[in-house]
Amino acid sequence: MRKPEASSLGWSRWTPPTARSTPPESLPVVLPAQPSPGFQRVAHYYNRYLLRRAFHAVWWRGVDVFTAEPRRPLLIYANHPGWWDPLLAFFVVRRTGRDGYMMSEEKTLRAFRFFRWMGGFSIDRTNARDVAQSIRYAAERLRSPGTALWIFPQGEITPPDKRPIAFFKGVAHILRRAPTCVVVPAAIRYEFDDQPRPEAFLDFGAGETIRGADVSDLVGLTRHLQSRLAERLDALRDSVWERRREDFALALRGRRSISDAYVDTVARLTGQSR
Repeated sequence: MRKPEASSLGWSRWTPPTARSTPPESLPVVLPAQPSPGFQRVAHYYNRYLLRRAFHAVWWRGVDVFTAEPRRPLLIYANHPGWWDPLLAFFVVRRTGRDGYMMSEEKTLRAFRFFRWMGGFSIDRTNARDVAQSIRYAAERLRSPGTALWIFPQGEITPPDKRPIAFFKGVAHILRRAPTCVVVPAAIRYEFDDQPRPEAFLDFGAGETIRGADVSDLVGLTRHLQSRLAERLDALRDSVWERRREDFALALRGRRSISDAYVDTVARLTGQSR
């Protein structure tokens, strides 16, 4: 699938006065999030339209972790199988009523500036000073009740079945600097079945409460998080490959496909009910 350009998404033409008047050379090392409630309301409906057009269906399980303790900050660390991952993350936080933030590559935020209005903030892994500031910025977001901070610690698009899972250690560094929060592994997978468009699957693991003051072994914590995400990815793969749709709840139904229209037409012509 060809990646939509910013102009095709329909959001790049509108720029807030503050963003338009800020010259690139004066921007901070970390491009901070600039959440806009009004823009996010509009973006949510447009995002649903994009997802319904791209996927036959979006399925999820374990999403109750977002609402079990609505005031407790969440850190969600997910695998990164495709371009649609940030838009699925935005869909989840809007549906669950969380204040969403997401760490994104600096080049992505400069190309798609609207991600900042949706809660995105930058990281440049080629710049050690920038990485340190991004980690501090992320940890500070976790001090606000109701926050859901999304991290894709693989750092690049990676097939969901690639093993071993490799992480940057940024998640562990964030947790060491953050107060108590709930840490959630999130497995994402896209799969074609008997429809012309793929289905998207999200599988959220059980929340694990971690207190920053208790974090000392960053390498050990990173390995633990990798193991938990690998377990979720394996469980998701098995459920999808075995076509156990009853394991999931339908989060979003896509637009009618050519296959649906064909089956309905044949049913009408033959007098059969679908």
